[in-house]
Amino acid sequence: MHVESLRTSAPQENVILACLSPSPSNQRVLRSAAKMLKSAGGKGIAVYVGRNTRTMETNSQLAENIRCAKEHGFEVITAESSDIPLTISEYAKRAGVTDLFLGYSAPSHILFPKKTISEKLMRYLPDTDIHIIPDTLASSYPGMEKDGGQRMPSFRDLLTVIGIMAVATLISILVDRSRFSNANIITIYILGILISSLFTSHQAYGIFAAVLYILLFNFLFIDPRYTLLVYNSGYLVTYLVSVAAGLITSSLTSRMKSIARSSAENAYQANVLLNASNQLEQADDISAIIRIACVQLTHLLNRTVVFCPSEKTDMGYCLYRADDNLPDPDFTEREQEALAWTEDNRHSSGALSSHFPGCRYRYMSVHSERKQYGVIAIDMNNKPFTEFENTILMAIIHEFTMALDRQDMAEERKKTEIAAENERLRAGLLRSISHDLRTPLTSIYGNASTLQANDSMLTAEDRRKIYDDMAEDSQWLIAQMENILAMTRLENSMKLNMSTENTEDVIAESLRHIPSHPHHTIRTISPENALYAQMDAKLIMQVLVNLITNALKYTSEGSLITIRTQSSEGNILISVEDNGDGISDEDKPHVFELFFTGKHTLSDSYRSLGLGLNLCRMIMDAHQGTITVRDNTPKGTVFTISLKEMEVPSYEQ
Repeated sequence: MHVESLRTSAPQENVILACLSPSPSNQRVLRSAAKMLKSAGGKGIAVYVGRNTRTMETNSQLAENIRCAKEHGFEVITAESSDIPLTISEYAKRAGVTDLFLGYSAPSHILFPKKTISEKLMRYLPDTDIHIIPDTLASSYPGMEKDGGQRMPSFRDLLTVIGIMAVATLISILVDRSRFSNANIITIYILGILISSLFTSHQAYGIFAAVLYILLFNFLFIDPRYTLLVYNSGYLVTYLVSVAAGLITSSLTSRMKSIARSSAENAYQANVLLNASNQLEQADDISAIIRIACVQLTHLLNRTVVFCPSEKTDMGYCLYRADDNLPDPDFTEREQEALAWTEDNRHSSGALSSHFPGCRYRYMSVHSERKQYGVIAIDMNNKPFTEFENTILMAIIHEFTMALDRQDMAEERKKTEIAAENERLRAGLLRSISHDLRTPLTSIYGNASTLQANDSMLTAEDRRKIYDDMAEDSQWLIAQMENILAMTRLENSMKLNMSTENTEDVIAESLRHIPSHPHHTIRTISPENALYAQMDAKLIMQVLVNLITNALKYTSEGSLITIRTQSSEGNILISVEDNGDGISDEDKPHVFELFFTGKHTLSDSYRSLGLGLNLCRMIMDAHQGTITVRDNTPKGTVFTISLKEMEVPSYEQ
C-alpha cells in the first residue's frame, strides 16, 4: 500500500479570501477585503461556489461582482457544489487562507432557524480570521421570499377561496338534505380545497381553505349544530387529517404551478432564442444581423434599443423604438462617457449599474475575443430587468455576437480568397505574358539581325517577307498590350467615360484598327436610321477589335465576316458573325474565362494569351450590358454585345 502524507506549513504571506455572491452588497465585502489586502499585502482570492455555475453567465449582478473583484486585484475561482460552506472551507485550508471575508447571511427559517454559512465556516475554520460584513440589502428571513416568482397573499385570492368554499358549502347543504350519506360532504370540501389551491397563487390559501372547511363542517353539519363545540373526539382526527391534506395538496399544486410556469418560460425562451438564431443564421450581411438582433430585443423587452457600432466602422447608430412616438435618443455628455467606458472596458455600465448609474440607458458591450463590434444601449426608464428578461437578453447578445463573428470571419475569408485568386491570376498572367511575348520579340529581333547582317545579300522578296513578319508580330504585340492596359484600367477603377455614340462611327473606327485581311471579306449591315448607344467608346472599340480579330484568326481564307447592328427592346445589339468551323458546345461555357484558348483546328498556328474574350466580358459587365455566343446558320459563330439605346442627340437633329 502506498501512503502519501500531506504536510501543511505556515503560510509565508497573507492569503485573503473573499466570498462572491449575486448580492448587490457583495461589493462591500470585496472593498473591505481589498483594503486589508492593500494594507497587509499578500495574495487575494475571490471564490464563488454555487449549485449551478452556469447561472453565472445569466446573472448580471454576479458578473458585475466578479468584474469588481478582478479590478481590486483578486484571482477569481468558481466551483460547483451543493454544500457551499464545506467547499469554501476545504479550499481555504488548501490555499492557506489567513483571512476570510463574507457577507452576513440571515437565518433561513423563523421558527426553526438553521446554522448560517458564517456559523458553519467558523466551525470548519477555527484558525482562520473570519470577517463578516453586514448585508443591509439581504432579507431578514429569506424563507419568506417566494421561489418561482410566487406572489404574496392578495385580497383577490382571498375572495376566490371564500367563494369556492361558499359554493362547496351550498352543495354540502343540498347533500345533507338528500338521501346521500353525509360522508360525501367531506369529499366535497376536500375538492374545494384542491380547487382553491389550483386557482390561487400561494400555498397559504390552501391552508386557509382547510381551516374554513373545519369551521364550516363543524358549525353546519356536526351535532350540536350551529356551534363550534365537538362532542365526538373522533372528529378531531378528521380535522387534523383534513388540515394535513389541505397543506399537502396546496403545496403540491403550488409546486406544479411553479413547474408549469417555469416550463412555459423555458419554452418561450427556447422559442425566442431558436427564432433569433435561425434569423441570424440566414442574415447575409452585418447590417441585417444588427437589425434582427435589435428588433428581437425591442419586441422582447418592449424598450427602445440603440446599437452603437465601434468607432472603427463607418456605420451610424441603429435605432429601434419600442414606441414610434418616442423622440430620438439624446446622448448627453454623460451618456457618451458611459458609452465610451463600456466600449473601452467591455463591461456594462449606465442605468441601474455601479458605473454611471445616473444615465437613462444601460450600455452592454458586444464583443468577442477577436473583435469589438459595438455597444447596445437599452432605454431602462428606471425599470430594472426581471430575471427572465436578463437571462434571455444575455442569451440573445451571445447569439448576436456569434453571428457577427461568423459574418466577419466569412467576409475576411472571402477577401482573402479574392486576394489569393487575384494573385493567382496576376502570376498566371505574368507567366503567360513572359512566355508568349518572348516568341514575337525573339522573331522581331532575329529578323532585324538578319537585315543588319545580310541586307545586301537578300533579295527584295526576302526583305518584303521579313518586313511582313515583323509588322505582324508588332501588331500582335500592340493588340495584347491594348488588352492588358484595358484590363488594368478596369481592375484599378471601374469608372467609365460614358457618352452617347453613333454605333456606325464606332464600328468604322474599330475596323481601322484591324490588321490587313486580303483573304477575308468584312461587311457591315445596319438600319437606315442611325442608332445611338450609351458607352465608353474606347472600351467598346476594344471589344469589337477583339471579336473581329478572333473571327479573322479562326476562319479559313475566303470567309465572310458580317458586323450587324439592330435595335431591340431599348437595347442596341451589335453582332460579329463568321462562317468558320464554329465553337463546340463543350467550349462555349468557357470561352469568356481568363487564359482559355480552346481547341480549334486553326488555333495552333496562332499565338493567344486567352485575354481577349475575358476582357470583352469585363468591359460589358462594366457597361451593365451582355455578351453572348451562339452558332451561326448554316455554320460558324455569332458573338453579340448589348448596349443601352439612347435617343438621337440634339446636335444630330
